[in-house]
Amino acid sequence: MNIALTRGLQVLLAEDDAVSALFLADALGALGCSVQHHADGADALQAARSMRFDLLLLDLHLPRCNGSELLAKVRLDATSASHETVAIATCAGLEAAQHAHLLAQGFSDVLPKPLSLALLTATLHAHAAGVQLDEARGQAAAGSAATLAALRGLLVLELAQLSAQFDALLARDPPGLCERLHRLRASCGFCGALQLQDAAAAAHDELHQGRACAVTLARLRALLGSTRLSLLRAGAAVPAGPTTTRPVPGHPDAG
Repeated sequence: MNIALTRGLQVLLAEDDAVSALFLADALGALGCSVQHHADGADALQAARSMRFDLLLLDLHLPRCNGSELLAKVRLDATSASHETVAIATCAGLEAAQHAHLLAQGFSDVLPKPLSLALLTATLHAHAAGVQLDEARGQAAAGSAATLAALRGLLVLELAQLSAQFDALLARDPPGLCERLHRLRASCGFCGALQLQDAAAAAHDELHQGRACAVTLARLRALLGSTRLSLLRAGAAVPAGPTTTRPVPGHPDAG
């Protein structure tokens, strides 16, 4: 297990379920992270205000202050030590619309429970390393800075939608996921998101051949969130109007 990227990361783990907390604390420790665990949301909020963490891993159903409320209070308080720290939500049984709503609230990623070690590792690696965007490639493809910002804004929306629907597509419509990944590869090329482009290509090829590797899929899923964050930091011009989310076959929203 490569822990070079995660060694020494200060992680706030806010989790009230004893089994989940034990698994996550042990897994984070094995990755070289320093973990401060709180089972109570109010205690976790106080910790985030007083200490600068590298990552906030927040369960959505905490006593006294749930994960969404905790993040909102930290983000609104510029004096909080972890005011700008990357936050990842954890929850069981989220629908796609709820997932997208959490991303809009400011979470960089949403991890389903039960959570695999492969997905946790890939997610931490993606966020710890950051995603480098190829500005020269993006400018050459777009033709101007304004066009590049607009294209990246559209990609931000696509990544939020795909991240929210990823698990359902994988389970119910692998060919549909292949199609989305094929389009994603082209979008990433226009926007200079080459790491995600490579990950989408690898997952597309494996899915197409019916041999999708858990590690490949975990890396892709993690890069959806970390690339979205990098695009926003790079000035992506996200459209303000309503957008159309492609329905997932078999999902209640699909009709």
